[in-house]
Amino acid sequence: MSSVSLAIHRLEPQSARGRARLAKILDAATQLFLEVGYEQASIDAILVQSGGSKSTLYAYFPTKQDLFRSVIDTVVDNNDVGAALDVRSNARVVLTEFAVSRQRIVLAPRHRAVVRLVIAERDRFPDLAAMYWERGPQKSQRLLATYLEALKHREILAIDDAEEAAEFFVGMLFQRWLRQSLYVSQPPPSEAALRARAERVVARFWAAYRHGPH
Repeated sequence: MSSVSLAIHRLEPQSARGRARLAKILDAATQLFLEVGYEQASIDAILVQSGGSKSTLYAYFPTKQDLFRSVIDTVVDNNDVGAALDVRSNARVVLTEFAVSRQRIVLAPRHRAVVRLVIAERDRFPDLAAMYWERGPQKSQRLLATYLEALKHREILAIDDAEEAAEFFVGMLFQRWLRQSLYVSQPPPSEAALRARAERVVARFWAAYRHGPH
């Protein structure tokens, strides 16, 4: 599937000063949208926080919807998918580091705030929800499936369906904490907890899919 693109209406500044102004507007808008939501974040409040003027903001973003789209597009575009999946390295170590890295990203307070905002506004901005899904969870899972397929060809893992195996891996990794986060406000797990869970998930995954007798 090709990456989802958005119709972002934005004048790109040519000068360093213009780029700095744009960055301040986007930073202020991002903070307010994440804190209070789309409806409650007013243009006036964004201008007060960014120190910009209406003429400058509207030169970059003709409407509040354009500003919101640009904010979400920028946030998602800056999200990493996690540690590299190098087929030449020890597979269990690679999977463990990938699992730790993905948890750091997905369970971080800022990322959870973005997810809540995208879900809250998905009826108003269905293209943003589709873009987040495609360039976030789907991209990460496709990369994992490609890596698992490579391990299959190297006869390291015995996998019939790499996409299904990737789905199982991601499900084991996130199901408990993500479901809990829907109902309970809580700090992100500690680094030790992230690594412990990653190691348990990889151990169970390896036991299920390792090549050779079980």
